[in-house]
Amino acid sequence: MFLSRSVSSARRLVVASTAMKPPLNGVSEVVSSTRNGRSFASSGMIRKAPLTTPLAAPNNHRPSPKSTLMPEEDTDRCEDPFHSRTASSSVGRTRWLISEASLSNDDRSRVVLLVLNADDEALTRRYEFPAIWLRDNCQCEACFHAGSVSRVLNWEQFDVERVHVAAVQPVDGGHSLEVLWEGAENGAVVHRSVYNVEWLLERSFRQEDSEAYLEEWYRPAPELWGAARFHEVIQEFSYADVLHEDEALRQWIEALIRYGVVMIKNAPLTEHECRRLANRVGFIRKTHYGEEFIVKAKEGTSNVAYLSTPLQMHTDLPYYEYKPGCNLLHCLVQSKDAGGGGANLIADGFYVAERVRREHPDQFRLLSETLVNWTDIGEDEGGKFHSIYRAPVICIGRDGQRLERINHSVPQRGSHFCVPIEQVDRWYRAMHRFVRILHEEAVQFRTAPGDILTFSNIRAIHGRTGYRDTVQNTRHLVGAYLDWDEIYSKLRVLKTAANKGPKEMESVGG
Repeated sequence: MFLSRSVSSARRLVVASTAMKPPLNGVSEVVSSTRNGRSFASSGMIRKAPLTTPLAAPNNHRPSPKSTLMPEEDTDRCEDPFHSRTASSSVGRTRWLISEASLSNDDRSRVVLLVLNADDEALTRRYEFPAIWLRDNCQCEACFHAGSVSRVLNWEQFDVERVHVAAVQPVDGGHSLEVLWEGAENGAVVHRSVYNVEWLLERSFRQEDSEAYLEEWYRPAPELWGAARFHEVIQEFSYADVLHEDEALRQWIEALIRYGVVMIKNAPLTEHECRRLANRVGFIRKTHYGEEFIVKAKEGTSNVAYLSTPLQMHTDLPYYEYKPGCNLLHCLVQSKDAGGGGANLIADGFYVAERVRREHPDQFRLLSETLVNWTDIGEDEGGKFHSIYRAPVICIGRDGQRLERINHSVPQRGSHFCVPIEQVDRWYRAMHRFVRILHEEAVQFRTAPGDILTFSNIRAIHGRTGYRDTVQNTRHLVGAYLDWDEIYSKLRVLKTAANKGPKEMESVGG
């Protein structure tokens, strides 16, 4: 750690003007003035937005398959990125019927469907489904348990080489597909499966449908931002709305996924509001620092986050293989330093990584391939701990492109550097480049009492300016963590409840 772990109405900040102050210790400060002349984070003017307001305009520049980097020349498009383009998105609006079913002439292991629009028969689509996939996903009671939405087909007796279709045909007036399966020995029909057409179209194997499903239901693509656009992407939500209204909760989660940082306003000034917010989503992620943790100056601390000196920009707990995904930082007392001490620093680590990839590809490769030892040794609520995890600064997915995680913490980067000695100097130069760009793209602002700053710990890199800690001038925050698995799960539950999409493997009868 390096702690600093640190709508019915969505609410958004009304920004009247934005000015970029000269860098402070290499970090740009965005000052967003509202109509009342106050700066953002102390008292932003808020307006109500319609429930259907899209989060913000995406763009068409994609440096990697699962991220959107905002180019300066294209920021005005208005398109809802969470609108599914799959056949499933149109199930509720369009009545699709199977007009013809057959085995493919080219590949007898595939079932071909011609599906027409019941309201416009001229609109016909062709779909192919692998026979083995259909058999594996039979929805009859012997193969599928509807109560748990789980496959119970006995795979100990499932012979993939002996899956053969005896016959296929539309049934139920074209609303369903019937598949008869033959035995391997005598060709007799040994099993019958029935699939609803909507269920099938939601699971289309067409590439564009698969991509749209993943975008809508797996992990929507983030929209990346630099310092110049922070005031455009930062959104505000009322704590009471998020806590009590599902639509506000959904919009907060969607904004958090998309931008990596969101502000929640007007939380009570008590120490357990992060827990209440976490419980609204799922549950707090416990670490060896406990569940909720207090961030304020402490004498004799073993963690630099508990000092009043400047806190370098970092991600929390890089020494965890599965590190907490989301930070909740609730401001109870803010420093009153005249010079702005105790201000938050934050940057989009994915945007920084994409800049390095684009401008310095060799150094990007070093930072994404070189394993670094991340460590934490000490004692806290969970007792003594000695954590080590090895991972690059920039973690990319199995496709070799998608950004998945940023690890950066100077205090928690171990002194053991288990790499070939000739690689060391080149890595340090690449890391220096990364940190320099990081500070170019960082913004500075101050949270006010009642603010809960929420941000992605696998993406956002954060820190804090120093402040004078005295009896008359203190700073007190309470923090907690959420896991992304629980956040994504909650979003899918909310979207399904709002009839925005399918339930995974929903039973269709057999």
